[in-house]
Amino acid sequence: MAGVELKVQNAEFHLQRMEQSLNLPEPTALYVALEASGAILGTDWHRSFYAHLDAFLSAVRSVPEVIQFCFGKDDHHLVRQAFAVLPPEELARRCEFKKQFKSTHNAFRHLALSEARHISEHRTGFAPVDVTVVGMLGITYVGGPTKQIPTTETRHIDDAELAWMQNQIPIRPLWDRFYIDEKPLFPECHNYLACARDLVNEAHTISDRVHGNNHLTLPRET
Repeated sequence: MAGVELKVQNAEFHLQRMEQSLNLPEPTALYVALEASGAILGTDWHRSFYAHLDAFLSAVRSVPEVIQFCFGKDDHHLVRQAFAVLPPEELARRCEFKKQFKSTHNAFRHLALSEARHISEHRTGFAPVDVTVVGMLGITYVGGPTKQIPTTETRHIDDAELAWMQNQIPIRPLWDRFYIDEKPLFPECHNYLACARDLVNEAHTISDRVHGNNHLTLPRET
């Protein structure tokens, strides 16, 4: 299960990085001084956030496929021959694992974020995520993976004597403003990761029942 656990750990890492992408820099004395001088800090979240989202979706979605390859039978044409030459007794056990794992696998494949990953990797090239931010001036900005919201907004002042107040104000999204298929993104991601962990636990149970202590050969070794 080492490869499966690694996929789950990778998913956890990318989810943490998504959350960290939206955090402001630590309010050190230098940070406070720079922001007080009018510098705009901590707004370059867009590229990092969506890159980690894509990586998260890919890592979680691959969990059942790795399970199937290691404990069941993968029918992909590139590895079909490798499975065909396994010892008949082992191949029979692998087929039985696949049979018992099928309903759990199918249910996972049809989760909303599994579909989002499919959309990102095989259709549009990005996940169907949107973010809505209301700036300090009351203006609403809507963005997504291919539509970056502005990093700043500027207060409009008509009085020339007060023009010095016409400074830039940072626009910063909050984690609860991201949605996927009209559902809050972060709760959906945490639920998706929890489902992957449940999938791993179920695979453990089936493997113990079907394979027991019998040897399993990685198909690439044949």
